[in-house]
Amino acid sequence: MEKTLGALPVVADFCRKLRIADVVDALCPVGDLAELTHGQVIEVLVANRLTSPAPLVHAADRAQAWAVGEAFGIEADLLNDDRIGRALDAIAPHLDHLTGSVGPTAIEAFGVEASRMHWDMTSISLHGAYEQAEQGYAAPRFGHPKCPFRLNLEDRPLSGTG
Repeated sequence: MEKTLGALPVVADFCRKLRIADVVDALCPVGDLAELTHGQVIEVLVANRLTSPAPLVHAADRAQAWAVGEAFGIEADLLNDDRIGRALDAIAPHLDHLTGSVGPTAIEAFGVEASRMHWDMTSISLHGAYEQAEQGYAAPRFGHPKCPFRLNLEDRPLSGTG
């Protein structure tokens, strides 16, 4: 049997270090009959997005072709679109808490110097057609908002020595 491995082991290791499944499972527990936890499903979705993005409807097929089961210790057949939908529905009410947990966990897990962190909340996203902006307002234009989470690394060396 041959499967694509790619960066799955690296992504799986990062997911474990960031405790993604643990955080999701603490907020969104599953019933006793569930074969996968919501956290396990979300980790696989993170891996899907970071390694070889595929539509959610094809997640089970992708998990079979890639070594998802081996990297994440789950049965790839269990990742059908219904199971993925249940996991996404479960985390939806908790997104603010989940996204707010990843940053501090990364700081702790990877030893990021938090005193040099800057949280920029000035980015906004617009959807729809904007032929002309109202007088006195900035004109919307095509592009992507900047990431609101930034680290100021100006004074840090580029080598892995510190």
